[in-house]
Parts: sequence; structure tokens; C-alpha cells
Amino acid sequence: MTRKDISDGVGNISTRHIQEAASYMAAEKKVNFFKKPFGRSMIAAVLALCILAGGISIFSPFGGMVVTAYAHGTDEEITQAGAVINTGTISDSGEMTGHPLMFYLSGKDISTVRFSCKNQQINFMDWTEKRDEFGLAQNFTVSYGEDESEYYYLLIDWVPNATIRELTDNANSTIAALPQELREDVIVMEITFENGKTLTKAITVSLLEDGTFFAKFDDYEITAEDSFIDRPDSEAIDAAPVIEDNYKEADPNEPEQIVIPNSITFTGTIIDNVIESLVPIILVDVEENSGLSYDKVLFELTEEQKDWELKIGTRVQIVCSDIFQESTPPIGNLISITEAAPNDELKIADEAARAYYENTVFEVISLKLKSQTENGISFSVCVSKGGIVQEPDRTIFLEFVNGHWEVVNEGY
Repeated sequence: MTRKDISDGVGNISTRHIQEAASYMAAEKKVNFFKKPFGRSMIAAVLALCILAGGISIFSPFGGMVVTAYAHGTDEEITQAGAVINTGTISDSGEMTGHPLMFYLSGKDISTVRFSCKNQQINFMDWTEKRDEFGLAQNFTVSYGEDESEYYYLLIDWVPNATIRELTDNANSTIAALPQELREDVIVMEITFENGKTLTKAITVSLLEDGTFFAKFDDYEITAEDSFIDRPDSEAIDAAPVIEDNYKEADPNEPEQIVIPNSITFTGTIIDNVIESLVPIILVDVEENSGLSYDKVLFELTEEQKDWELKIGTRVQIVCSDIFQESTPPIGNLISITEAAPNDELKIADEAARAYYENTVFEVISLKLKSQTENGISFSVCVSKGGIVQEPDRTIFLEFVNGHWEVVNEGY
């Protein structure tokens, strides 16, 4: 039977044949169905029986195994035709803004998905906090489970660190001059469903010369050349604190020390930033002698942590993964954040700044730290004049001179 026969047969199904097929009951006596030759009407009736008995599975070979991918932040479907992803860019200097490609999967009855990234790195974040997470890895497996409403919160964040390093480390490098492996990448997804059936999909992503990214989502066939899929899975980020056996009475003036494998603990101050982001973020000015090679580090916040975004000027203790995304500024994977007592120099500089305004027409309403170095501190100052709040906030700069903090500049 040709496709045309089937198409014509389905198109010529009459109501009478469908009703007869649906209400058919076997006769008590033997009936010879083959006395008359099959015609199109009989073909249509048989097809109607198949459709009624088995649904549309004869026209859907995957039997409901459909998985789609969506860009996080815009919720736009990433299709087979592909599209430019408008959530992040990269410049010729290697500066990255936003997320070039962060996505989630949608489907039904997904058991597990094994992700394999060929050239760059990927993070996995579970905003339901029920699964292990992975940071800057290339191969890992995620358990999805029967609750399809959770799939939206299982995010894959593609990070082009190799490309960023090439552009930042080589002054003469440009996007147009990058080799193919630094402009193109593929993330293969080996999907296993609850019924044991499997499906292989992939997102291919390309860096365009204008710094934007183009991505498409399609079926994928693994070949012998795909050796990157054979790499072992990375270990999950272990967020469980290690409990020390030796008891020591805690100092109430010091923040609790948390020891986590493959992590770094440091102290810094949340400072103001103008970075555009689809999710809550904080920029932390790292204190000297912290062991970090960065002056500032950016962190994304979960729904439970988002209040920290408003605490500009707060001194905090950060526990984060010891692997950072090489961007400007570098991005860390936040594990925990707690408030730390202000350091002595910051308190002295704060007092010096407030004393400055006592001799002016302004009254200080609030004073927030903007930046801090060994010899310099700046504050953002909200003031009133004659009882009227002044906008915008003023800025005051202090330098450490001859053993004390002096105001060197102030104004809008």
C-alpha cells in the first residue's frame, strides 16, 4: 500500500464506515470477509479501526516521546530552524554580558538526561534544590522524574570559557579570527524516559561576528567521531557542610566558619553595579589577603537569596565553588552567604564621611559603600536639604593619608 493509498483512504472515510467500525460485533456464524475484493472504502474502514483502537501512534513513531528546549529568560522555543538568543553577548575583548545560552527542557515522563558538551563548559542548576548540581563541567547526568512542573526549574547554563580566555589573553584576537572550535559548540542530550525508551537530541550553538549567539535544537545521531560523549561524568557540587569532630566554642563576633569540599571562603563587601541581568545578582568587592586573585566577583542569587541584592554596602562572608567563570567580572557559584561584622577601617571611614557632612547644608539619610581598596573608599550618600530628599545620591571619596581617612572629593 502506497502513501497515496493511505492518504486517499483516510480522506475518503465516511461516517457510515466509522460508525460500523466502532460498533462492530463478531457474528455468531463464520463470515468470509474475502468474497469481495478490498476497495478504498474497506481500506478506510480498516484504518478507522486502527485509529480507534490504537490512537494516532501509527503516525507518531515516538509514541509521545517529545522533548522541546526553551531559552531561559525569554521562554522562547529553540527550534530546528534555530534563532539568535537575546540573553547574552560577547565582545572582541572577551567581555561577556548576560547568559549566551541558558535553557531548560520540556516533556513528559523524562527519567534522566545525560548532557555532553563538546568544546566549552556547562553548569546545571536546580532551583527546586532537590538534585545534585554541576559547575563548569562537560559531562553529567541529571535525574528529572515524573513531576513535569519541575522541569522549568532545571537549568543548563552554557559557558564559553575557552572563547573568553582566547579573546582576553590575546590582544590581537577578534571574534572573526577565532578558530571554528571556539565559535561553534554542541550539547548532546541522551534522554531516557520512564518507560525505558530513549531519544537523542542536541543543541548546536554558534558565535556570530557581532557577538550574539545562534542556537538550534534537533535530533542527533551519535557517531564514532563523537569521542567527547565517552568522557566520564563530572562529580556533583557537594553543598553539604563537613562537621568537625573537635568542639570549639564559637566567637559571637565572628561569622560561622563553614568547611565545604572544593570550595573557597572569603570576606568582602556587596557593592553597587550596573550589570544587566535576568536574575538577581550581587557584585562583591573582595578583601585583600582573602586568597582570591580577583578584585571583584559576581554571583547569581536564588529566590531565597535575592534580598541580598538590596544590601549594598554590607560586609559578607561568602562560601563558593573554587571554580570561577572567566568573564569580566568573573562569576562564582555561590554556596552560602552570611553577614559579617564591618571591618575597623570601613567603620572609621564611615565616621569620617558623616563628619564631613556635619559642616554642610546636607543631612545624611543613608550611606552605602560603593568601592573599597587598601587606600581608598567611596560611598553613595542619600542626603536631604531643608527636609527635602535630594536626587540623585551624592558620592564621597576618601583616601587613607598619614594614618587617617580624608575626604578628597564629593559631589554628584
